[in-house]
Amino acid sequence: MPSPFPSTSSIAGKGNIYLTLLPPSTPTFSHLTYTYPLKLLPSTPHKLSPRVTKKPPSPDDALPRPPPPPETVPLLFLLTYGGGLVAGDHIDVSVRLDTGTRLTVTTQGSTKIFKPSASAPPTTRQELSVHVSNHAALWIAPDPVQPFAGSLYAQKQVFNVERGGSVGFVDWVSEGRKARGERWAFAGWRGRNEIWEVYGEKMERRRLVVRDAVVLDGTDISGRMDGMGVFGTVLLRGPLFEALADFFVEEFKALPRIGGRSWTNAGDTAQELTAGEEWRRKRVQREREDGVLWTACNVRGCTTVKFAAKEVEGAKTWLGNMLKEEGGVGREFGDGGLMFVR
Repeated sequence: MPSPFPSTSSIAGKGNIYLTLLPPSTPTFSHLTYTYPLKLLPSTPHKLSPRVTKKPPSPDDALPRPPPPPETVPLLFLLTYGGGLVAGDHIDVSVRLDTGTRLTVTTQGSTKIFKPSASAPPTTRQELSVHVSNHAALWIAPDPVQPFAGSLYAQKQVFNVERGGSVGFVDWVSEGRKARGERWAFAGWRGRNEIWEVYGEKMERRRLVVRDAVVLDGTDISGRMDGMGVFGTVLLRGPLFEALADFFVEEFKALPRIGGRSWTNAGDTAQELTAGEEWRRKRVQREREDGVLWTACNVRGCTTVKFAAKEVEGAKTWLGNMLKEEGGVGREFGDGGLMFVR
């Protein structure tokens, strides 16, 4: 007997996010759909601090000025039922941000990659496809992925950014359930991030800016991680993240080097150091205590930061200190942009 219900075209794990700008400057979800096991939960938009009104452009200005910043920034939680993904799950999310919009995407906790029941586990996959229009900005700041022992995970994130658009995100993975003795005991974890610059009259042309790939598989992954419990990447691109990108690079240059100044000299006192130097001295000391290692570089206008730490909390403390000291994420995306490091 044929089913009386109409057929469906929905695909498991598929999500679509489309953010548009309502007059005068209110980013709003015009399209937000998802199917099991994916769940997209919008929260109360976070208000931005009032800005100083800039002088309006004169008729002689050759280039159009960017639109005023929005008064609020939507906050979207990317969730999965049960707090994780079962072996073989496939999450596929598409995001589009119209001109002048901003969006923060985060999670409510680490995304678990559950232990498979089969001896030959199918790969759990998560894909993200993003288009960021001119003068739009996206900040993705989830908790780290937590793969269980024996799990197999692959992730791909592709960002198509128009000139004048901005994208920044944190991508990190932990060693697993340390309390249960799991230390990098998963079968494999692969991640690939790509940022493309799109241009042309119809945005039909694009140029690869950066491709970042992490492959953790094979035998004895734990032995190759040198005692680290978390490994991550921060990628920053666009005018809204320029100050933060410069901050990471300058702080990396200021780290103690052989033959250079050590910010933890016993003879230094708070009175002898400037406020910035005192903050740096305390941060470097905390990095040593937490076993944090990190590096930063700028290539093709995109800043890449790599970091690792003995524990997730140590990495979270370091990253939170850096973001709060520079202040750009909180200023441009509101309190929601820093929820993942609290």
